[in-house]
Amino acid sequence: MGHTFEKLSYTVFGACIAVQRQLGPHCMEVDYQRALALELSKRGLEFIREAEIPIYYDGVEITRRRVDFVIWDDTTTLLLETKAAKTILPEDIEQCLLYLRNGNFRVCLLANFGQVPLGKECLVHTPTGPALYGPHL
Repeated sequence: MGHTFEKLSYTVFGACIAVQRQLGPHCMEVDYQRALALELSKRGLEFIREAEIPIYYDGVEITRRRVDFVIWDDTTTLLLETKAAKTILPEDIEQCLLYLRNGNFRVCLLANFGQVPLGKECLVHTPTGPALYGPHL
């Protein structure tokens, strides 16, 4: 038995692979993001680009960070963080975990377009409340 986020994750990573196949591994991160926005739309997915995630200390918002994409379908909302580097770094994972915890999201996909084949990570978190963005909008 799978998880509710598997179908959407598969579709999003498929979109990332399609973008990398067409652009190759040597573009800038923003180029992949622009192409990915077109590809996600082609696949009928709803998303917000550069959605702000508030960061808290002792319950007080101290700053905001931007996740590259918040993507959702009828049942699932997930985050997508993109990179265009030689490899996925530990700080990339930490960045995703920060977004998951502070935004109350369950899943963050990390796609690195600089790796061939596409570098992929799926991070899962147990949220404590409702997510900031998603199908409830």
